Amino acid sequence: MPGIVQILTVGAGGAIGAVCRFLLQCCFADTTHRQWAVVAINLAGSALIGAAWALVSRLGPSLWLNQWLIAGLLGGFTTYSTFAWDSFDMFRSGRSLEAVLYVAATLTGGFLLCALAFNATEKLLK
Repeated sequence: MPGIVQILTVGAGGAIGAVCRFLLQCCFADTTHRQWAVVAINLAGSALIGAAWALVSRLGPSLWLNQWLIAGLLGGFTTYSTFAWDSFDMFRSGRSLEAVLYVAATLTGGFLLCALAFNATEKLLK
């Protein structure tokens, strides 16, 4: 069981990440295109988590990187539950092609950006 400091560290990071996500989503107030803000947020979060894991690999595990930044801030910033709902909602409302593109962009882009950021950060740290 994690200690109170770890719990508060993750919680503080998560709160900041969630607020950042909310503010970015507010830039896309039009509900028809709000899903693409979620894609951008998830892709940015994927790249950031790749870079963070490269830092952890290079610098060694640290409370700040592992708990506050990765589990907290980036966990609060990315939006998998929103992604799941938006995917379903697009299919449900007959926007099947857009839903497929949305899922493909998020999953493929997230994987590629995470790997790219991890490799780029590792190279920069050498």
